[in-house]
Amino acid sequence: MLRKRLLFMGLILSSNAFWSEAKYTELFTEQKVALPFSVNRSVVAADVLLQAGVELLVSGVDDNQQRKLAILGLNTTTASFEVLDVIDIANNVFAFDVGVEDQQGLKQLYLLTKSSVTKYIPARMSHGSSWQLAQQVSSMYISEISDAFGQMDFVRDINDDKKDDIILPHFETLNLWLSNCCSQKHSQVLPIASRMEMRNSSVTFDDRELFFQDMTQDAKTDLVLVEDGRLFVYQQNADIQFSLQPIEINIHPKASGLEWWDTKDEKGQELNQSNLIHRKVDAIEDVNGDNIPDVAIKYTQSSGVLDKKINYEFYYGKVIDNRLSYATQADTQVASTDTLTGLYFVDLQDDGKLEVVVSSFDIGISQVIGALMSGSIDQDTLIFAMDEEFQFSPKPIVSQEVEMTFSLSSGSTGQPLTKVIDLNADGLKDIVYSDGTDKIKVLYAESNGKRSFVRRALTQKVKLPSDSEGVAAQDLNGDGKTDLAFRFGRGDAPELLNQVTVLVAN
Repeated sequence: MLRKRLLFMGLILSSNAFWSEAKYTELFTEQKVALPFSVNRSVVAADVLLQAGVELLVSGVDDNQQRKLAILGLNTTTASFEVLDVIDIANNVFAFDVGVEDQQGLKQLYLLTKSSVTKYIPARMSHGSSWQLAQQVSSMYISEISDAFGQMDFVRDINDDKKDDIILPHFETLNLWLSNCCSQKHSQVLPIASRMEMRNSSVTFDDRELFFQDMTQDAKTDLVLVEDGRLFVYQQNADIQFSLQPIEINIHPKASGLEWWDTKDEKGQELNQSNLIHRKVDAIEDVNGDNIPDVAIKYTQSSGVLDKKINYEFYYGKVIDNRLSYATQADTQVASTDTLTGLYFVDLQDDGKLEVVVSSFDIGISQVIGALMSGSIDQDTLIFAMDEEFQFSPKPIVSQEVEMTFSLSSGSTGQPLTKVIDLNADGLKDIVYSDGTDKIKVLYAESNGKRSFVRRALTQKVKLPSDSEGVAAQDLNGDGKTDLAFRFGRGDAPELLNQVTVLVAN
């Protein structure tokens, strides 16, 4: 009898173990790449070498406080990522950036100093890697020594010729170096001054947020600045230069190019949060698929620090008498009883009409107290879709709860992982999100038209960073599936700081 009972208990335990294992799925193949330095910036995915796969750019500092930049690449024999090059970064280097794809599909890697932009020359045969001068420059970065190093957006194709241009702010101007047909760059100065802010006895200068869109319906990208209810459009001319006199387009009269915390009242003081209404242009993008740029505005209303409502308003562009215009009332909006933030767009149906992805959370006092006790706060990832009348639905088509963490001792905050990407190469975008720091989940898209996504998520156990804001998502090995790559930060265990994790989609 005792033997039968033990056998029965063994069957129960075996059954429980089976179901415990069955609830996890191998969604990714996890690869860990050790580095000879501590990584302190987000991983950047860019194809910079003439070999299979997309490379990973990783920056950090070693034990001797020497700044480093490593290039990780795919070893096709082992199907794993490994360190291909480690570069010492001089103290006078401010940042790195990558350009646009050339005819071979490759991107150039650049470094920025006070007076120059240099280009990375990969190792070839018996010659090691080196740096070549790409352009002498001038900007508001006038120090000989930089106290930090990371990626900065100073290289992009501005004039639509599929070649790298350089854009840098100066104190009173915006400096451009534009490529031409002769593989050289022509400089141009635009009258766009940096933003100056005074605090007590100190003065700081910040670059202005710029948008790049075709605002004149001539199939050329223009440069757009937001200022006091107007868009200042610097039009691209036939000679691949930009007009010095901007075209002014009226938008909502209270729309600003600054966040409310960067805005001062008429007395030069910070805005009073007990009676705050603020509109800030967050994006200029063709949202409704008519090939005309639309304006997305973040609307903030506050009656106190813990009583804020943040929604997103959308103003559709219309061409009247060959001129772009916008109404002063929003054409549609995305709203919630909670606070919305983190706007970005996806095209789930590939129909040109964009879906809106936002994060939603409640910042009431009870939630704050609970968060202080637990070290985390619940937030929802919401996806809103547009109907046939180009109106965003009041209810999201997807509402998925994730968790934001923070540490009072280290002062670090942790954004959850949320990506809308094609994970299985079926042409449909799936939702990938974190469950704490030890599980990753996937909601696969459905193509039957009845539901946008499957009802139940699949889960895999994997160590994730406490802050997943900088996770790179790209097809790294060329199989059509989106892979993930990330580093760990100060909110994670110290032994993880010298490591990059690559999750290759299965």
